[in-house]
Amino acid sequence: MSDKSILLIEDNSDDRFLLKKLLSFGSLRDWKIHEAVRIAGALDLIEQQTPDIILLDLSLPDSYGEESFFKVKRNAGNIPIIILTGLSDVKLSRKLIQEGAQDYLVKGEYNPRLLEKSIEYSIERHKLMLENNRSKERLIDSVLEAQDSERARIAKELHDGVVQSLTVVSMSLGMLQRSIPEFDERSQVHYKRCSENLSLTIDEIRNISHKLMPRVITEMRLQESLESLVEDMEQASNIHFHYLVNLENEPEVNLKLAIFRIVQELVNNALKHSQANSIFIQLIEYPDYISLMVEDDGQGFDKSLVQENKNCFGLSSLESRVSAHNGSIEVDSKPGKGTNVFISFEKNLSNEPKD
Repeated sequence: MSDKSILLIEDNSDDRFLLKKLLSFGSLRDWKIHEAVRIAGALDLIEQQTPDIILLDLSLPDSYGEESFFKVKRNAGNIPIIILTGLSDVKLSRKLIQEGAQDYLVKGEYNPRLLEKSIEYSIERHKLMLENNRSKERLIDSVLEAQDSERARIAKELHDGVVQSLTVVSMSLGMLQRSIPEFDERSQVHYKRCSENLSLTIDEIRNISHKLMPRVITEMRLQESLESLVEDMEQASNIHFHYLVNLENEPEVNLKLAIFRIVQELVNNALKHSQANSIFIQLIEYPDYISLMVEDDGQGFDKSLVQENKNCFGLSSLESRVSAHNGSIEVDSKPGKGTNVFISFEKNLSNEPKD
């Protein structure tokens, strides 16, 4: 008996009987078939059994049309889906292929061989799609790593090169201070303006260097760097921040940078898009994992639309940062209800003691 299984979501008993009969003739005859007549029951079976493929009728007692597909897809994870459709729904089924369905079969027009090939090819195509997605994730990981590396290089060049050179110029300019009384009034004004502009330039370059690669990497503890980030964001906006951190140990440097960048990106997104009045950031260490939550009381968004948007690089880069450190992420948002982002990381801590 095969340990593979099919989830058949179909409320018509005659169609279910026919499909099971057709499946019994081919190489899939040893596969176990789980049956559901409603979306609610199907979602329970997906969670309990994790089938290898799903055959889905779109017209069900508790769901209809593309709503049926998206409900199943959001809960199916990496399980491929084949649409079972009537002639009147072929156009919709073709549309759902673009949304992630692997194939569609018109009722009354398939035979054992066609059904078998559709299932086999759908599983294979889905595997290729997952591998393609993993390749994209690896590419995003490489891009993010290259960005951080280049930021670190530029920050070092600015701090150790440009800032030091300008500091020497500032010191040389300061040595002329004793001669200022000998200058005419116009030269004294010019000297003062040059000195002030030079100081402002040095400060600005230091700020740019800090933003490119914050001192979280080498000089500051994660809690201190996040507090500094929150202070900067609060001063630059009208949003009120609530902040809670409880870390017994300091995360290792790569995880520390990842957490900082994730908080930075989530807060920037909230400032740009949420129209929130307040943002709550919570970072807590538990025995087996580190939990990060960023919550705002803004306008929220339709999570299903974001999940279906395959070109959402911001979300992809965020998920990539999380997955690169064995983390998990959950986004909870509804229009008008704000946004909560929950992230957890497996413990990977340095041996630095807490102050």
